[in-house]
Amino acid sequence: MLIVMTMLAMAVRAGVADETMLFFGLNHYEDWTYNRSYIVVDNDAINLNQITLFTSEDGRQYTLESPAFACQGIDSLRVALQCRLAYDNDYSPNKVAPRVELLDADRTAVEARDFTVEPNQFLQTMVVTVAVPVLQQATLLFSAPRAMESENNLPAVKQVQVWAVTAGGTEQPKPGDINGDGNVDVADVNLIINLMLGKANASDFRGNADVTGDGLVDVGDVNQIINMMLGKQTLASI
Repeated sequence: MLIVMTMLAMAVRAGVADETMLFFGLNHYEDWTYNRSYIVVDNDAINLNQITLFTSEDGRQYTLESPAFACQGIDSLRVALQCRLAYDNDYSPNKVAPRVELLDADRTAVEARDFTVEPNQFLQTMVVTVAVPVLQQATLLFSAPRAMESENNLPAVKQVQVWAVTAGGTEQPKPGDINGDGNVDVADVNLIINLMLGKANASDFRGNADVTGDGLVDVGDVNQIINMMLGKQTLASI
């Protein structure tokens, strides 16, 4: 089956489903800001787990901030954050828990949500919904205020994916749920393969078929969903 999938990797452009509003990850880090001066935000930093969220010994918060985005007509944001935690699982879920804040144009936090971290999983994706008040423009700030530099509790950001929930609209399906039925399963795999073969209709897609966020719908997205089904990872490949 994998051979067939590889032969089908024809780099079909995404666009049959709603687009992701914000994305951070490999090859997608332009205009994102990490406030640790000697760390350059690039593929190497992401691969080497250098985009860490924590509080330093002198009380400085190290954070990742999104580009500014327009908020008109948006009721809330669905935010999926993927982090790599301690390799030996020696971390405190409470201390490591990341936070996302919605900042207005004056950089005042108007909404904040803490992510829930599961124990004994060194790579995991956490999802929250952030309400959006009446704003013209905002950014998202990711931090881990209880993670301390001296402890083994530093979450390294691997990916961020954000969907907008608009007035009168519906919430985006979770990552990997291409047909919007609430499950990530073989039906989603088949749907992407049918798209690559030209057999699927745009009406079949409720989730973003570009699961990896690289601008293509190809075998990488198929493999990504299979990994989700196997419980190996979520969002894009590491």
